[in-house]
Amino acid sequence: MTIKQLDNFLDSLSKWGILICIFLMLFLSIINIVLRWFEHSILWIEPLVRHLVFMAAFLGGSLATGASQHIKIDLVSKILERNSYDKLNFVVEKLVVLFSLTACLVLVYASYHLFLVEKEYGQISFLEIHSSYLVGIIPVGMGLISLRFLLNLFMIQAKEE
Repeated sequence: MTIKQLDNFLDSLSKWGILICIFLMLFLSIINIVLRWFEHSILWIEPLVRHLVFMAAFLGGSLATGASQHIKIDLVSKILERNSYDKLNFVVEKLVVLFSLTACLVLVYASYHLFLVEKEYGQISFLEIHSSYLVGIIPVGMGLISLRFLLNLFMIQAKEE
């Protein structure tokens, strides 16, 4: 599997994941609203929807990273592009992605330790799901974004050659 194929696979996975999250959130929220009309409620729907929002945010971050639309200050690259400093622009682009990848990897490390603490001291949440699995969304999401940055770095390198 090439880097571009892996990137396309992660892009499709993120798009389908967001689509599933949005439809689940919509469906569950509508069910909860309708049940309130009859003075009933399913207690686990609201926390599940909150965690689906969290998951959708990480999947959206993965899509933005894959499209190189992540949060970045690209004033320098715009100036370099306008003045036709293409070689220097590649260096700046690589540095931005490398810095972003490093920041994401630090967050993966920190969130994994949060997961371990939650696994040891956490408790059973809704639907008999342990809270550590819910916190596990964070290292998995940050790992996915980190992988997309790594693939971006490889694709920038391939584009330069």
